[in-house]
Amino acid sequence: MPPNKPSRYRHSRENGNPVIFKGFLDARLRGHDAFGFKREFFSAVPFLAVLFLLAGCGYHLVGTGSGSLPSYIKTLSIPVFVNASPEPEIQIEMTRAIREAFINDGRLKVVGDEKAHLLMKGKVISYELRPVAFSQKDVASEYWVLLGVEIEMTDEVKKKPYLKQKFNTRWDYKSTTSVTSSEVARQEALNQAYRDLANRLVSIVIEKF
Repeated sequence: MPPNKPSRYRHSRENGNPVIFKGFLDARLRGHDAFGFKREFFSAVPFLAVLFLLAGCGYHLVGTGSGSLPSYIKTLSIPVFVNASPEPEIQIEMTRAIREAFINDGRLKVVGDEKAHLLMKGKVISYELRPVAFSQKDVASEYWVLLGVEIEMTDEVKKKPYLKQKFNTRWDYKSTTSVTSSEVARQEALNQAYRDLANRLVSIVIEKF
Protein backbone atom coordinates (compact mmCIF):
# COMPACT_ATOMS: atom_id res chain seq x y z
CA MET A 1 0.00 0.00 0.00
CA PRO A 2 1.40 3.49 -0.81
CA PRO A 3 2.05 5.63 2.26
CA ASN A 4 -0.11 8.61 3.13
CA LYS A 5 0.98 11.45 0.94
CA PRO A 6 2.60 14.28 2.94
CA SER A 7 1.90 17.94 2.40
CA ARG A 8 3.58 19.11 -0.79
CA TYR A 9 4.10 22.75 0.00
CA ARG A 10 7.69 23.80 0.45
CA HIS A 11 9.02 24.32 3.96
CA SER A 12 11.65 27.06 4.31
CA ARG A 13 13.32 27.32 7.68
CA GLU A 14 16.36 28.70 9.47
CA ASN A 15 17.16 27.01 12.76
CA GLY A 16 13.58 25.79 12.94
CA ASN A 17 11.89 29.18 12.33
CA PRO A 18 9.72 29.94 9.29
CA VAL A 19 10.96 32.63 6.95
CA ILE A 20 9.04 34.86 4.52
CA PHE A 21 11.04 35.96 1.51
CA LYS A 22 10.73 37.79 -1.77
CA GLY A 23 8.54 35.87 -4.17
CA PHE A 24 6.82 33.88 -1.38
CA LEU A 25 3.31 34.92 -2.40
CA ASP A 26 3.99 34.39 -6.10
CA ALA A 27 5.38 30.90 -5.47
CA ARG A 28 2.32 29.89 -3.49
CA LEU A 29 -0.29 31.22 -5.87
CA ARG A 30 1.22 30.00 -9.10
CA GLY A 31 0.23 26.32 -8.98
CA HIS A 32 1.77 23.96 -11.56
CA ASP A 33 4.57 24.79 -13.97
CA ALA A 34 5.59 23.13 -17.23
CA PHE A 35 7.62 20.42 -15.46
CA GLY A 36 4.95 19.31 -13.05
CA PHE A 37 6.55 21.25 -10.21
CA LYS A 38 3.85 21.95 -7.68
CA ARG A 39 3.16 24.37 -4.87
CA GLU A 40 0.05 24.30 -2.72
CA PHE A 41 -2.52 27.06 -2.60
CA PHE A 42 -3.17 28.47 0.81
CA SER A 43 -5.66 30.77 2.46
CA ALA A 44 -5.05 34.49 2.00
CA VAL A 45 -6.44 35.30 5.44
CA PRO A 46 -3.66 33.66 7.52
CA PHE A 47 -1.07 35.01 5.08
CA LEU A 48 -2.32 38.59 5.48
CA ALA A 49 -2.31 38.11 9.23
CA VAL A 50 1.36 37.11 9.02
CA LEU A 51 2.13 40.18 6.92
CA PHE A 52 0.56 42.47 9.51
CA LEU A 53 2.54 40.74 12.24
CA LEU A 54 5.78 41.15 10.29
CA ALA A 55 5.01 44.81 9.64
CA GLY A 56 4.67 45.28 13.39
CA CYS A 57 8.22 44.04 13.98
CA GLY A 58 9.78 46.25 11.31
CA TYR A 59 10.08 43.65 8.56
CA HIS A 60 10.75 44.85 5.00
CA LEU A 61 10.44 42.74 1.88
CA VAL A 62 13.66 42.11 0.02
CA GLY A 63 14.64 45.09 -2.11
CA THR A 64 12.66 47.67 -0.10
CA GLY A 65 13.34 49.84 2.89
CA SER A 66 16.64 51.01 4.34
CA GLY A 67 17.27 47.88 6.41
CA SER A 68 19.87 47.65 9.17
CA LEU A 69 23.05 47.23 7.12
CA PRO A 70 25.86 49.39 8.60
CA SER A 71 26.34 52.53 6.50
CA TYR A 72 30.04 51.86 5.87
CA ILE A 73 29.35 48.48 4.23
CA LYS A 74 28.94 48.92 0.47
CA THR A 75 30.57 45.85 -1.09
CA LEU A 76 30.36 42.08 -0.74
CA SER A 77 32.54 39.20 -1.89
CA ILE A 78 31.09 35.71 -2.40
CA PRO A 79 33.75 33.10 -3.23
CA VAL A 80 32.56 29.77 -4.63
CA PHE A 81 31.05 27.70 -1.84
CA VAL A 82 32.63 24.54 -0.48
CA ASN A 83 30.70 21.38 -1.34
CA ALA A 84 30.38 18.95 1.57
CA SER A 85 27.29 17.26 0.13
CA PRO A 86 27.15 14.02 -1.89
CA GLU A 87 25.94 15.86 -5.02
CA PRO A 88 28.84 16.80 -7.36
CA GLU A 89 29.25 20.42 -8.50
CA ILE A 90 26.14 21.62 -6.67
CA GLN A 91 28.10 24.46 -5.05
CA ILE A 92 28.67 26.19 -8.40
CA GLU A 93 25.00 26.86 -9.18
CA MET A 94 24.31 27.67 -5.54
CA THR A 95 27.03 30.33 -5.51
CA ARG A 96 25.85 31.75 -8.84
CA ALA A 97 22.26 32.08 -7.58
CA ILE A 98 23.39 33.91 -4.43
CA ARG A 99 25.59 36.33 -6.37
CA GLU A 100 22.74 37.06 -8.78
CA ALA A 101 20.32 37.71 -5.91
CA PHE A 102 22.61 40.34 -4.37
CA ILE A 103 23.32 41.92 -7.77
CA ASN A 104 19.59 42.15 -8.53
CA ASP A 105 18.87 43.61 -5.09
CA GLY A 106 21.45 46.32 -5.74
CA ARG A 107 22.16 47.50 -2.20
CA LEU A 108 25.56 45.79 -2.05
CA LYS A 109 28.04 45.69 -4.89
CA VAL A 110 29.45 42.21 -5.49
CA VAL A 111 33.25 42.50 -5.84
CA GLY A 112 36.45 40.51 -5.43
CA ASP A 113 37.85 39.65 -2.00
CA GLU A 114 40.36 42.50 -1.91
CA LYS A 115 37.67 45.21 -2.27
CA ALA A 116 35.02 43.64 -0.05
CA HIS A 117 33.58 45.25 3.06
CA LEU A 118 31.75 41.97 3.75
CA LEU A 119 33.10 38.50 2.99
CA MET A 120 30.67 35.60 2.69
CA LYS A 121 32.00 32.06 2.95
CA GLY A 122 29.53 29.25 2.40
CA LYS A 123 29.32 25.49 2.45
CA VAL A 124 26.70 23.18 0.98
CA ILE A 125 26.32 20.77 3.89
CA SER A 126 23.48 18.55 2.73
CA TYR A 127 21.63 17.34 -0.34
CA GLU A 128 18.93 14.69 -0.30
CA LEU A 129 16.53 13.32 -2.88
CA ARG A 130 13.70 11.74 -0.90
CA PRO A 131 10.78 9.80 -2.46
CA VAL A 132 7.52 10.87 -0.84
CA ALA A 133 4.78 9.44 -3.08
CA PHE A 134 4.43 6.18 -4.98
CA SER A 135 2.38 4.73 -7.83
CA GLN A 136 0.18 1.67 -7.51
CA LYS A 137 3.17 -0.34 -8.69
CA ASP A 138 5.20 1.03 -5.78
CA VAL A 139 7.36 3.20 -8.03
CA ALA A 140 8.34 6.65 -6.72
CA SER A 141 6.21 9.32 -8.41
CA GLU A 142 7.18 12.37 -6.37
CA TYR A 143 10.37 13.48 -4.66
CA TRP A 144 11.54 16.12 -2.24
CA VAL A 145 14.79 17.95 -2.97
CA LEU A 146 16.29 18.98 0.36
CA LEU A 147 19.24 21.38 0.57
CA GLY A 148 21.22 22.69 3.52
CA VAL A 149 23.89 25.40 3.53
CA GLU A 150 26.06 27.00 6.19
CA ILE A 151 27.05 30.66 5.90
CA GLU A 152 29.82 32.49 7.73
CA MET A 153 30.31 36.20 7.08
CA THR A 154 32.99 38.61 8.21
CA ASP A 155 32.96 42.40 8.46
CA GLU A 156 36.26 43.08 6.68
CA VAL A 157 36.26 46.76 7.69
CA LYS A 158 36.09 46.17 11.43
CA LYS A 159 37.56 42.66 11.28
CA LYS A 160 34.74 41.02 13.20
CA PRO A 161 32.10 38.33 12.59
CA TYR A 162 28.93 39.55 10.89
CA LEU A 163 26.76 36.44 10.50
CA LYS A 164 26.98 32.69 11.03
CA GLN A 165 23.91 30.63 10.26
CA LYS A 166 22.57 27.44 8.71
CA PHE A 167 19.74 27.43 6.18
CA ASN A 168 17.55 24.63 4.87
CA THR A 169 14.99 24.49 2.10
CA ARG A 170 12.79 21.85 0.46
CA TRP A 171 11.12 21.69 -2.95
CA ASP A 172 9.17 18.88 -4.58
CA TYR A 173 8.82 17.58 -8.11
CA LYS A 174 6.97 14.90 -10.06
CA SER A 175 8.81 11.92 -11.47
CA THR A 176 7.62 10.21 -14.66
CA THR A 177 8.57 7.16 -16.68
CA SER A 178 10.67 9.46 -18.86
CA VAL A 179 14.18 9.71 -17.45
CA THR A 180 14.77 12.97 -19.33
CA SER A 181 11.57 14.62 -18.09
CA SER A 182 12.25 13.54 -14.52
CA GLU A 183 15.77 14.96 -14.64
CA VAL A 184 14.50 18.27 -16.03
CA ALA A 185 11.97 18.44 -13.18
CA ARG A 186 14.70 17.67 -10.62
CA GLN A 187 16.90 20.44 -12.00
CA GLU A 188 14.00 22.89 -11.88
CA ALA A 189 13.35 21.97 -8.25
CA LEU A 190 17.04 22.52 -7.51
CA ASN A 191 16.95 25.91 -9.22
CA GLN A 192 13.96 26.90 -7.12
CA ALA A 193 15.82 25.81 -3.99
CA TYR A 194 18.87 27.89 -4.98
CA ARG A 195 16.72 30.98 -5.54
CA ASP A 196 14.88 30.45 -2.27
CA LEU A 197 18.08 30.30 -0.24
CA ALA A 198 19.58 33.22 -2.15
CA ASN A 199 16.61 35.52 -1.57
CA ARG A 200 16.49 34.64 2.11
CA LEU A 201 20.20 35.42 2.42
CA VAL A 202 19.71 38.87 0.88
CA SER A 203 16.98 39.64 3.40
CA ILE A 204 18.91 38.38 6.41
CA VAL A 205 22.31 39.84 5.49
CA ILE A 206 21.01 43.29 4.64
CA GLU A 207 17.98 43.65 6.87
CA LYS A 208 18.89 41.31 9.73
CA PHE A 209 15.39 39.80 9.86
